[in-house]
Amino acid sequence: MPGLLFMEKREAIVFIDGSNVYHNSKSIIDKPGKLDFQHLAEFICDHFNSSLKQIRYYNAVPDISENQKVYYKHMEFLEGLRKKHIIVKTRKLKKIKKSNIKFEKGIDVMIASDMIRKVLIEKECKICILISGDADFIPAMQVIKEAGYEVIVCSPEHGFSNELRQGNFRYLVLKKEDLK
Repeated sequence: MPGLLFMEKREAIVFIDGSNVYHNSKSIIDKPGKLDFQHLAEFICDHFNSSLKQIRYYNAVPDISENQKVYYKHMEFLEGLRKKHIIVKTRKLKKIKKSNIKFEKGIDVMIASDMIRKVLIEKECKICILISGDADFIPAMQVIKEAGYEVIVCSPEHGFSNELRQGNFRYLVLKKEDLK
């Protein structure tokens, strides 16, 4: 039609910081382990008028020797994501020797480097959407934005860094109804 401007939606890759999303969602929904990441990614892309190209999920995997039940339940969860064509990237959960303290190591760096690789090097998308409330991603997000690409960050309010929300990025505070 003459005079009608058609704007093609820009492709987006959604990067999910699994542990961050799980822990931040616990304050507003009963079963954060049951989140439908496909639906959530589509909702966010629709909200920002972009088309979903890919979902990438990152998390640490517990050691099988610590608790087999927890390990197999986690592996079943990850396999369920893969069946939905979500790319799953993991590292082993670390444990401080002689204590029972466990922590993720290297997940944030893996996400940040993949964001830069997928957007700036492989040029697979125009929009990078991060689902995490962690301000550690700001330097990588700034590099992507300074290169002329858009970076959007989403997280439940609990655990959503003020530094992320006060940065120069569009953001979305995920509410209970968004996560269901």
